[in-house]
Amino acid sequence: MQKKLFEFGDLFWVPEFYHAFLRRFMGALYKVFGYHRLWLPELNRFINKAGGTVMDPCAGSGYVNELLMKELNKKDLRFYLSDFMIDKNPEFRERINNLGDDRIHYLEQPIDVLKDNPDFRCPKIFINSFHHFDNEQVAQIFKLNLSHGDDVLVLEYCDNSFMSYVSMLLGPLVAMIMLPFITERRLLLVTAIFTYLIPVVPLMLLWDGIVSSLRCYSNKSIKTVLKDAGFDDVTVTSTFRRSLLYPAGVTAHHIEAPSAAKAQ
Repeated sequence: MQKKLFEFGDLFWVPEFYHAFLRRFMGALYKVFGYHRLWLPELNRFINKAGGTVMDPCAGSGYVNELLMKELNKKDLRFYLSDFMIDKNPEFRERINNLGDDRIHYLEQPIDVLKDNPDFRCPKIFINSFHHFDNEQVAQIFKLNLSHGDDVLVLEYCDNSFMSYVSMLLGPLVAMIMLPFITERRLLLVTAIFTYLIPVVPLMLLWDGIVSSLRCYSNKSIKTVLKDAGFDDVTVTSTFRRSLLYPAGVTAHHIEAPSAAKAQ
């Protein structure tokens, strides 16, 4: 069973400056370490099979989605973004929608991935977000998507491994170095106070990183959830890739909808 632990990044009562910094920090990590490129082979195959229209229902800042769009360089792609907490930092949604790229669009109203959304029945991509759902929620996601013939792609930059925990231990130090360069000006003072003078932010980042690693789903755990949800004929293809800049590596899990569901 997945570890039932909370992450500060999931809590609505956590101050806005932490959510904003966490999202900007993650975006900076993609740009500096480039580990999003490690997902490109799996992402290309997934999008080609999907027919060009996909959704990331937990897109956060949308930074990684934008970077992946540039790397994919596909003209016939429609990438919808949504996030349950986007109203905490609507500037991220506005930034994506002001890119002038018709291939990527951040929805004004969040889509609840745990409910049926007939207007957005399409293959789903979860980038560094699937571990936020517990087993029952994951089963619900599978039922709502696989039953309609829509595949699911899970991309994670962490897992339950020694190297992943090492990278999470280094994360707060990297965040302290990056803070002056990535924090929005209006939030710089309060973020700096709770990072350097009162090190609350580094501790929260450390906790969230370790918990994320603990909560990540493996190929085996995904298959267990699928079996418990009544899916016996679902193929789960998992890959692991690493680079010199990111030796902890990234994982990708492609959960393919049953052929019978696709034929409906």
